[in-house]
Amino acid sequence: MRSQGDALRLCIFGDSHIACLRHALKGRTQAALAAEVEFWGTVGRRFRMIRLQDGALVPDDELTARRFAIVNVRGRRLLHPADFDAILFMGARTRVNMLFADFLHRARHPGLFLSSGVKREIIRAHLADQRAYGFARAFAAQNRARIFFAPVSFPTEGLSTEFLDRHPEAALGTAEQRAAIWSLFREVMAEDGITLLPQAERTVTQGCFTRAAYATRRAAERGDSTHKNGAYGRLVLGSLGRALAPLRGTGEQAA
Repeated sequence: MRSQGDALRLCIFGDSHIACLRHALKGRTQAALAAEVEFWGTVGRRFRMIRLQDGALVPDDELTARRFAIVNVRGRRLLHPADFDAILFMGARTRVNMLFADFLHRARHPGLFLSSGVKREIIRAHLADQRAYGFARAFAAQNRARIFFAPVSFPTEGLSTEFLDRHPEAALGTAEQRAAIWSLFREVMAEDGITLLPQAERTVTQGCFTRAAYATRRAAERGDSTHKNGAYGRLVLGSLGRALAPLRGTGEQAA
């Protein structure tokens, strides 16, 4: 058991989206977290080759186990919530931008109105279909570690027009409307014992896109509208640090 004053044991789990956090932790942010940080994840199709077994995430085969272990400073071949005080699911193939596009577009058209209750059910059904979210929910149910979830960020402006063909007026969505949608996500996740880390409002533009300043290097050249840079990662870690405050017994408030 962790003694008071000891650094928190934090694991960051995810796919290629953990890269922005690894870049961010090259600076002073790690000290600000007051945590011993480990990563556990991999990229490509191997990320899907894991399963829940005896309360832990276990790779399906030896090669996949080695891929996950090489990312981890301790060479862990499985992930068990009992080994940590907190686990952040970062990206982890869990996208929400399609719901934002739909809800923001509907907000411009009274005839397309959906009640908050209906939106909650849509969000709940969407999350239930996300494999990684199922893992997070199972971890939270064990009540061993605090579980945090940062969904995949919105696509980068200028590199994608995803969903705007069906929901063109989503681009006119406001900060207030986004906050209301995030609030619904937060409520649904809280019912599962999971704490949402929403995308920082300062990074958002055109309704449900991410500002180009947070794109990875040469993103336009590679056509990469999905991944984000260390500056984006620092904002996620800042939000996480505030959310971890209760575990450290500090008075700092979560975002």
